[in-house]
Amino acid sequence: MPEPGRLAAWVRAGLRQPPQVTATRALAMARRSGEGRRDRRRDAAETTYLPDDAIPATLLRYLDVPPVELLRPHAEAIAGVTGLYLDHRFDLLGSGWVRVRHGVACAGLEGHRYPAKPTVEADLDGGWLAGRVTAANLPESRRVWQLVDEGYEPIDWQLDFKSGWRWSEATWYRDIEYGSVPGADVKVPWELARMQHLPQLALATALARAGESGLSSPERYTAEFRNEVLDFIATNPPRFGVNWTTTMDVAIRVANLLVAHDLFVSIGTAFDPDFEAAFRRSVLEHARHIAANLEWAPDLRANHYLADIVGLLFTAAYLPGTAETDAWLTLAGRELIAETRLQFNDDGTGFEASTSYHRLSAEMVTWAVALILSLDAEKRRALPNGGASPLPGWLAERLERMAGFSMDATKPSGRVCQIGDNDNGRFLKLVPVVRPVAAAAARERFANLTVDAALPDGSTYWAEDHLDHRPLVGAIAGLFERADLERFAATARVETAVVRLLGNGACLLTDGEAVGHARSIRVGDDQALDDIGAWLGARAADQRRSTRIALDGGGATDGLERIAYPGFGLFILRSRRVYLAIRCGPVGQNGVGGHAHNDQLGIELAIDGVDRLRDPGTDVYTPLPERRNAYRSVRAHAIPTFDGPEPADLEEFLFRLGRGSEATCTYWGPAGFAGRWQMTGSRVLVLRARLEDDRVTLDYGLEGARFVETDGAGTLPFSPGYGIVERAGPP
Repeated sequence: MPEPGRLAAWVRAGLRQPPQVTATRALAMARRSGEGRRDRRRDAAETTYLPDDAIPATLLRYLDVPPVELLRPHAEAIAGVTGLYLDHRFDLLGSGWVRVRHGVACAGLEGHRYPAKPTVEADLDGGWLAGRVTAANLPESRRVWQLVDEGYEPIDWQLDFKSGWRWSEATWYRDIEYGSVPGADVKVPWELARMQHLPQLALATALARAGESGLSSPERYTAEFRNEVLDFIATNPPRFGVNWTTTMDVAIRVANLLVAHDLFVSIGTAFDPDFEAAFRRSVLEHARHIAANLEWAPDLRANHYLADIVGLLFTAAYLPGTAETDAWLTLAGRELIAETRLQFNDDGTGFEASTSYHRLSAEMVTWAVALILSLDAEKRRALPNGGASPLPGWLAERLERMAGFSMDATKPSGRVCQIGDNDNGRFLKLVPVVRPVAAAAARERFANLTVDAALPDGSTYWAEDHLDHRPLVGAIAGLFERADLERFAATARVETAVVRLLGNGACLLTDGEAVGHARSIRVGDDQALDDIGAWLGARAADQRRSTRIALDGGGATDGLERIAYPGFGLFILRSRRVYLAIRCGPVGQNGVGGHAHNDQLGIELAIDGVDRLRDPGTDVYTPLPERRNAYRSVRAHAIPTFDGPEPADLEEFLFRLGRGSEATCTYWGPAGFAGRWQMTGSRVLVLRARLEDDRVTLDYGLEGARFVETDGAGTLPFSPGYGIVERAGPP
């Protein structure tokens, strides 16, 4: 067992981590007594790279780059962001476009700024790696580094390039500690090492080969892909450093490596044999690491475990068939089906009570299904049921509903309403969802971003839109013949085409009941609504709050749709002029609420396509616990302020909501919405919401507490993505 002081530190850190991560780390901690200690000693004494005789002979292929005419509408954005990647500039989790290299001075996070580490002189022989990687891994690390092109500058993969805190590539993966250093965000190096920018380099290569203007040469993109992969392999030996600590990130990384490599090969790129051997070996190393470190727990399995399974599926599909890879494919196929049923409600919504985590998990299921459909007969034999019927019929219906939820949760602005946490998580990012912003405007708009002072005011700053779900819907559209999905995802035709090509043009069929399901739900009756009205009428003056939002010219109910997702806890009134989303329901994760907020009966409201009230977002997780809790607080959301403590405690756990965190819809029908939130301390909050021809009416009532007046000074700035904060201004 660990020393008492270290155990106490681990327990404190565990309170700040998602439950499934804590469970995995607890298992790893237990393994240190016995098997774990033996593993650590072995990995310190011997190289953790696989021997040459273990390198797979080949990789299978599944993907093709879509027709260039589909890429051309995105050429400017692809050219813009990949040009920054060539300079090793990355904008992740609110960092701004930062050049990530050894010795870089970082801007800091809310005053937490750690000293820059020494710069490195990366000699071609790899001598610079001595003292960085373990002695046992140094010879192979140097050999791999010697394959890198002269003049290439290494990326610092261990660096939180927001705060400047750095982890060590010589630390065994189970000994990496995080979550206890103020301002240091382990998600930053994890996000970079997911390698989600590499498929975009392949698309840039395709455009450059087609003669599209504004891009670098095809050879430049190919060399960058090759060098970055070799750089990572050389400086991140298996099972050492921060980028092997969480299996989810290992899984997402290897999927992106495989997709990028496949896309490069599909356009005729021929890599040298030494690179190919190093790449194939790394794929197998990733696969074995995933299989040995699955983030499974008996009580809670969420997006981490789902990512593990999908990553294992990708590696098992691409690697040649062996007893080992066939076993992985069997496991991945079985668990994908089981976890999709577990982690998605019948209405297609993700079970984590977060619109953004819904997208992440739905993307993983979508790409996994497409890959399964592309497997040949030999590979399919390793699937459950011998591949005769690899996917149950209900899964297709669930996929349709996943797309439907994202479409319904999207406001007229094209951005999804934010419910729960948003950590910008994606599985694959084929086309960058970015918009050009003048550098001067970016400096003014984004309070947290480090916009390079050397960037002229009139030049372009590429800002990613983390609330656009069209790439998900576009990907799902590739599995169905539904014109409405393709219309909604018109800007994501690349995703549609790639999934369709990947799935061999397979079209999933459903019985049609999935369409319109969310529009047929009714809750309660007229008596239930009358009871709510009487209850509201009995409240004292300081226990009532009524808001009437007038619409000049009327038309608030024209084309009105009532859309309900009770399994998720979202009720939507949408008309020609109004979009009103009401949060009411479970906190997700089987009641754990790891990614939920104290936001019950809060709303998002848009009128004539303009946001009037919106959820403030997330900001950050573990580096600033007080900021995380501020954004989870009831006071952060569009709910009238009332006295007393938080409805559900936020202080003990950063990724858990306790008793008093769930609300219940009591009426949903032609007269609107009514819901009830039973909080801690016998407090009750009730909301009745209605659309009338010329107004939106919101009536709140309290029991066991009093509404209080506020001056609005505590309103949090809007965070449209993890780590991103927009300066004060209209919503």
